[in-house]
Amino acid sequence: MSLVNLAHCCSHLQNASLARLGLTSIPSTNLLHTLMLQLQKSGYITSVAIGGPTPPPPSSLNPILDPSVDTSDSSYSSSSSFSSSSSSSNDQPAITQSNVSSRRLWVGLKYWNNEPVLHKMGMVSKPTRRVWVGFRDIEALARGDRSGYVRGLRGIGESMYLTTDRGIMEVREAVERKTGGMLLCRVNGV
Repeated sequence: MSLVNLAHCCSHLQNASLARLGLTSIPSTNLLHTLMLQLQKSGYITSVAIGGPTPPPPSSLNPILDPSVDTSDSSYSSSSSFSSSSSSSNDQPAITQSNVSSRRLWVGLKYWNNEPVLHKMGMVSKPTRRVWVGFRDIEALARGDRSGYVRGLRGIGESMYLTTDRGIMEVREAVERKTGGMLLCRVNGV
C-alpha cells in the first residue's frame, strides 16, 4: 500500500474539484479504487470507471451505485457488479500485463449549487507517520473528540476513512463493526 499515491490522489481531487472539472483521472490501484467506491457510496463523487489514458465513453460512466454490493468485503471484485468498471465492454481492451501500467481510474466529480461537494481532502497518515487506531480511539473520533494528535469529526459532511482487515471503510462504519485500523484520509464536504 503506497501512501504517496494516496497523497497525490487527495491533492489532485481537491484541486480538480476547486477547478470545477467534471471528470478527472487518477492512477489505477486497488487502494485508490476501493477508496473511490467508498467516496461514491458517501456521496462525494458521482462515478468511478476504470479506463485507459483516454476518458471512457459517457455511457460507461454509470453514477448509480448498487446498494446490494458490500464494497468493504476483501473478495469484492469491481467487474462483478459495476458496468462502469467492467472490462467486458467492447470499447475498452482487457487488462493484461502489457497495458496494466496505463490503466486509469476516471472519477466524476459532484457539485451542488455550483459548489464542489468534495471541498477539502487531506491525509491523516503520512508515508513517514502512519496512524493506527483501536476501536476506542475510533469511537472518540466519531464523537468529535481528539485521539492523539488527530482531531475528531466536527464539521457537517465531514468523513474520515481507514483501512482495516475488512477493507476500507468510513469511521462511523468502523464503529458499527467494532474494528480498528490505519487512518487514511479526511474529507470535508461543502
